[in-house]
Amino acid sequence: MRRTRWILLASILILVAAVAGIYRAQKDAQGKQVVDRPVALPDNVSVSAQDWRWSKNDGDRPIVEVRARNFAQKSDPPRVDLDHVELKLFHKDGKAFDLVKSPQAELRMEDSTLYSAGEVEITMGLTEQPDPRNRLVRIHTSGVTFETQSGKATTDAEASFEFENSTGTARGAAYDPASRDLHLRSAVKLHWRGQGPGAKPMTVEAGELNYRENDDKVYLKPWSRLQRATMTLNAGAATVTLDRGEIRLVEAAQAKGEDRTPGRQLLYSAAQLWLHFGAKGVMESIAGKQGARLETVTASGRTIVNSTNVDLAFAAQTGDSILQKALANGSTVVESFPAPRKGVEPPSDRVLRSDVVEVIMRPNGEEIDHLDTHSPGQIEFLPRSPRQRYRRLDGERFSMVYGANNQLEKFRATQVKTLTRALKKGGADRKTSSQDLLAQFDPQTGDVQSLEQWTGFQFEEGDRRGRSDHARLESASERIVLQGAARLWDSTGSTDALRIEIDQRTGDMTAEGKVTSTRLPDEKKPKKPQGSLLDASDTVQARAQRMQTKEDNQWIRYDGDALLWQGPNRIEAESILIQRKLQRLDATGSVVSQFREKTKNLFTVVRAPQMTYWDAEKKAHYMGNARLNRGNLVVTSRELFAWFSQKENDNSLERAEAVGDSVIVQSGPDATGKPRTRRGTSERSDYDVAAGRVILSGGAPQMFDSLKGTTRGERLTWFANEDRLVVDGSWNQPAASRILKKR
Repeated sequence: MRRTRWILLASILILVAAVAGIYRAQKDAQGKQVVDRPVALPDNVSVSAQDWRWSKNDGDRPIVEVRARNFAQKSDPPRVDLDHVELKLFHKDGKAFDLVKSPQAELRMEDSTLYSAGEVEITMGLTEQPDPRNRLVRIHTSGVTFETQSGKATTDAEASFEFENSTGTARGAAYDPASRDLHLRSAVKLHWRGQGPGAKPMTVEAGELNYRENDDKVYLKPWSRLQRATMTLNAGAATVTLDRGEIRLVEAAQAKGEDRTPGRQLLYSAAQLWLHFGAKGVMESIAGKQGARLETVTASGRTIVNSTNVDLAFAAQTGDSILQKALANGSTVVESFPAPRKGVEPPSDRVLRSDVVEVIMRPNGEEIDHLDTHSPGQIEFLPRSPRQRYRRLDGERFSMVYGANNQLEKFRATQVKTLTRALKKGGADRKTSSQDLLAQFDPQTGDVQSLEQWTGFQFEEGDRRGRSDHARLESASERIVLQGAARLWDSTGSTDALRIEIDQRTGDMTAEGKVTSTRLPDEKKPKKPQGSLLDASDTVQARAQRMQTKEDNQWIRYDGDALLWQGPNRIEAESILIQRKLQRLDATGSVVSQFREKTKNLFTVVRAPQMTYWDAEKKAHYMGNARLNRGNLVVTSRELFAWFSQKENDNSLERAEAVGDSVIVQSGPDATGKPRTRRGTSERSDYDVAAGRVILSGGAPQMFDSLKGTTRGERLTWFANEDRLVVDGSWNQPAASRILKKR
């Protein structure tokens, strides 16, 4: 019944009404009756009685019954004094009643008020035969004033209360029976014991309390404090909603709450706070509005959530409230500070910003299971040691999965952009972007272990750029792997491949699968004119199955059907190695080199199993059965040395030296147009292009001319431009010959 809840002084109305009624009834009876002259009364007493009793019924149903040991009506000032007053006000069923007891009370006639200076005890819900199911209410107070006209009762004294499942105290109280409102003026303290086994008590304190029984509302002001087990809430004004004596809702302004358990602290605050309670006073949810803040502290670290609004959902476990979910909405900032662990470098602090953030806790409520954002956001990883990098990610959506000890385990993001600061001062920052991102974290250190990005990946570090279908960063080895339509470029050139791997510490790169690369001319002009294959003033392009670079692109290797070209000049081989600092190029496996003589538009083509080229000398060394083709001239030998022009932008062959089983053949028409073939053999041959001179020496030199026959000698010198052959020595004696052209 409503009247049995929170009614601290309501029964005073019953007491006063009964006394006033008795007073009027006795006065009417005295006017009608003629009695024997009584014993003389004390001065100022007009009527008195002992063991006085009065009752009123409605048929067989009792309504009210009043008893007093002494009754005295006084005239100056006009009042009625009652001693040891006991009043029973019966409920509608005529069985249960409310009992009011007071040692002494007086009715003041001048202002129609009843006042009891002593103690007043009110018990509600009694029966002649006690029923354990009855909800009893007991009230103890003193100094009570009752207005007989309005029924309002007030006191400035201490008051204590005993309810079915709660007790309370206050200083000063007032009750209005018309509106059924109870006002506790100061020092309010109530204790709810809760119902049933396992229910934990709650203490409510306030500077002032107003209880509106009809609305089941309790209003606390200007301050309030609620305590239940490990939970404490301090606030300004608050409103408590009841349901059958149980607290169901607390609405508090400027509230700060905390829940401290072994191994965990939960702190929350907001300008407006709503706390919802279920059965046995167990917390079900908390909603914070306007400047909401949530902080959790565990052995694994501290997490702080600041947002416009925060909603917390709890689950009941063994009579306790366990945090299960937190939803932050409106300019949300989540800060995570992992706790340091002995022997392990502290993980980076994290700051997450997003409009809407949802946090799901593990069943124990002490650790985060996962966190999701439902709006675009940003997360920063703040280094706590010189070894750690600053990282920032901006994305459309984030999803974070946590492992043991609140350690971040996985991080997913969409429509993401990242920024990673350089470790060294003056170093280049790294920026990336992609549709999707997955980061894995080291469970021991909390640092990023690997980072994968895919779908439209792009990369930037200094003047270096990259893109691919998929990218992976391995933090431990500081390696970036680009896969699928991978491309990497900077101010020096570009590389395309199916897979590109970059070592962030050294800048080394490995590209695999359909590799193509371009080396752009150096911005700085060379100190001296250059015109070789490694000419820094011209673009160098390459193609291979695999490519490696080291030493800031000073060391470059191509493997697998390698092709390197610069303008019309090109080298083909199974493997090509360029060492720029040494100004050297090495090619192995089916080597084919092609150089164009710019002035004559003539190509020099050399084939050999192996080749070494020195740029400083403009010299090439071909090894393993080399073959040189230049116009109508063919030279073969086990080894071949070639020197090229020193002129700028000119790769003309100036000299060639064939060593080991040298054969030199020239084919073509003579001056008359007749076919003619010259074939010289020797151990060694030297070809001077500008002079048109070929020197055959060693190993029985021989020159065969299809028109003039064969010539042998110790040394043969053939002047191609003059069609002249000089023979030094013979098999038996020195000899010389001169061959003249036919006219």
